[in-house]
Amino acid sequence: MPSYNTNARIARFALSTSAAVIGSLAAYWTLLATRQGHILFNARKRPVVHLSEDFSTYSHPVPGGMVRGYVYHPQGEAAVQDLFLYLAGRGEDVRVTAQALHWLPEGFGMAAINYRGVADSQGSPSEVASVADAEQFARHLRRAFPQARLHIVGRSLGTGVAIQLSARQPFESLQLVTPYDSMLEVAKKRFPLVPLSLLLRHRFNSIEHSKEVAAKTQVLLAERDDVVLHERSQKLIDAWPTPVSVKTVANSDHHNIMGLEETWLRLIDFALTSVLPEPMAA
Repeated sequence: MPSYNTNARIARFALSTSAAVIGSLAAYWTLLATRQGHILFNARKRPVVHLSEDFSTYSHPVPGGMVRGYVYHPQGEAAVQDLFLYLAGRGEDVRVTAQALHWLPEGFGMAAINYRGVADSQGSPSEVASVADAEQFARHLRRAFPQARLHIVGRSLGTGVAIQLSARQPFESLQLVTPYDSMLEVAKKRFPLVPLSLLLRHRFNSIEHSKEVAAKTQVLLAERDDVVLHERSQKLIDAWPTPVSVKTVANSDHHNIMGLEETWLRLIDFALTSVLPEPMAA
């Protein structure tokens, strides 16, 4: 039979191991609580991306620096008839995504900003800040392109921003690429040991915000998606307050979907079909 000393050593080892695990969890939870904005948005600098003369630049001041954005108008500002306002996914540098814009036809342009702390934008990212910056950018676009029809395209994390923006301002259409019902539900999969219901501040409750959306809406799903599970997208679709068009992009996953021609063709087609015809003269 084991001696008293052996049992004592085993007990001390168990206690020390438990204390280490508890300490590690506490440190992990503290990091998530204090840095969750940067973690959620994957906020970090990116290498410089040089864009062509088809782009104009945008910026506005925020605490800690500037938010920066870009507008693509290859035929000139006056030629833009339909303008996509693109709200990016987690950690996405919109300057890189802009390299796929050769699929846009004549008369189309795209505008996008990098979230605070991401790529060349500065400041601290958050749900509130991302929506506020998108609102300010949209107001700028309406002034700069008064002749253009404005459409929102949100991708992944950006679908939560797009839905809140669409609930606050009128747009010709709203298109959501790999959307989710709430960030809380998505995060539970990634952080199963974290009490997210208590810690998560940036919840992006898209189901709740969708109640105020009136824009004609399309959802594009990836054929394979291990980041935003189809279950999470379907919860949002089922709760949507108006009819919604749902399409699946062939041969796509969560990461490559914005680099596929089919994605852009579907975005363009839906934007064009969403434009209301001009009323006939009396």
